Amino acid sequence: MASETSPFDAHHGEWWDPRGRFLSLHMINSLRFQYFKDRVGPLEGKTILDIGCGGGLLSEEFAKSGGVVTGIDLSENAIRAAREHAEASGLAIDYRLATVEDLVKEGRASYDIVVCAEILEHVEDLEGFLRDATSLIKKGGYFLFTTVNRTWLSKILVIYLAERILRIIPRGAHRYEMFVRPSTLVKILKRYGVSVREIKGMTFDPLRLSFRLSSDTQVNYLGYGVKE
Repeated sequence: MASETSPFDAHHGEWWDPRGRFLSLHMINSLRFQYFKDRVGPLEGKTILDIGCGGGLLSEEFAKSGGVVTGIDLSENAIRAAREHAEASGLAIDYRLATVEDLVKEGRASYDIVVCAEILEHVEDLEGFLRDATSLIKKGGYFLFTTVNRTWLSKILVIYLAERILRIIPRGAHRYEMFVRPSTLVKILKRYGVSVREIKGMTFDPLRLSFRLSSDTQVNYLGYGVKE
């Protein structure tokens, strides 16, 4: 399924720099992983597909907790960075330069958990992408997600502030019209047999210079659903 890659393709060496262009991902990585782990329970032996894995920040957290992880991305540079860091960290993660459609066509085994973190807002055909992604989840398995809401506030904070002023996100990484409203996501997932159980906001705390879970979903939000 086609999605944007160019803003991320040029930064192979920066994925694991906590002060580089992917600072925002480093800031939310522990928060989002802990949220997911708390919802799905023990990860030991669970098969996990991380779609849009980038340089592997989230994939490695799942692998460290015993998950059998496959990470796919459209960016060759991101996959190279992910493989290099996993090897250096002694982690066995199956990173592939592939699309969700590729996995569906190959008829690969279904997964216990499918993760779409910071990828839905970069997908051209959200309906088709979610149809394919959810088809790879085992019955009773989990769909985990984080993305950006389509609001006036998200446009200001994500595109203008984070990208253009603070530069904690690669410039040009986002297009406002591709941001995803929670109601839209819930509706599409329901069509493909996934019942969303919870949605929470990820809110920036300026006093602590960190993100926290909240009830405010106006900008960043995350959640999980279960394949019926």
